[in-house]
Amino acid sequence: MRFRALGVAAAAAGALAVTAAPAGAAQNWQAVSTNSTWHCGAYKTHKVSDHVKFKVCAVINGSRYGQAVLVVQNAASVAVSISGAVSGNFGSNVDCAGFTLDAGFTRGCLAPTKYVGNESIFVVAGRLRLNGVDDWYYDTEFYVP
Repeated sequence: MRFRALGVAAAAAGALAVTAAPAGAAQNWQAVSTNSTWHCGAYKTHKVSDHVKFKVCAVINGSRYGQAVLVVQNAASVAVSISGAVSGNFGSNVDCAGFTLDAGFTRGCLAPTKYVGNESIFVVAGRLRLNGVDDWYYDTEFYVP
């Protein structure tokens, strides 16, 4: 009986630990590395800091699926608090969770992959909230041959 009670208590504690953790906190911020499938606008300096830059990108694969990406680079000497959003005209949209971006790091917030098709214009826009202040990267067009 004692082992059964102990097993029930352990299972309950395990379930509580799983539900207590934030669901997917900052799951959409990842280390990014661009290659020939990445089409990006130029970096823009955020209005809060000369040391934090951001840009939007469209990542297009050979099957003509694409995703919108918000890329943030922190060249400051301190960590910064970021969040935001990125959207594309083919439905590749996501809210970017709150995240602490350490000094010297670059991270991307990746939206879901959606079908873009041939000979299309993929339009991407982004919003970066840096230490509570929003700045926008307006519509940037990328041609998909």
